[in-house]
Amino acid sequence: MRNQIIKSLILQYALGIMYLSGAGLWDKTVMLSALVGCMAGLLPNTYFSIRMLQAADNNNAVQWLGFAYRSEMGKWLMTGVIFMVAFSTDYPWDPVFMFAGFSLMLISGWFVPFVTKGN
Repeated sequence: MRNQIIKSLILQYALGIMYLSGAGLWDKTVMLSALVGCMAGLLPNTYFSIRMLQAADNNNAVQWLGFAYRSEMGKWLMTGVIFMVAFSTDYPWDPVFMFAGFSLMLISGWFVPFVTKGN
């Protein structure tokens, strides 16, 4: 399980770098918007993954599930704070690229486990 979580994070970060490279072809505003969108998806997911790695050896299902729920709550709280801070600034964000980066990171969390399955 540990190796699969680590591979999943590596693939998500690689996908984020590819997206940022493509977004960087436009201009600075677009790239920064894409970066914030990707980070709003990646940082909370990294937090969640690290927390779940800590609980990976716990064989008590009730405790593990409670740990997972608290970690997921922290993940969504972090996401909200990142977007709140971003939109409270006067920077001219490009919301299309920002939410495309965020959506890409969320969707990659769904399909990356299929890519790393069995490895």
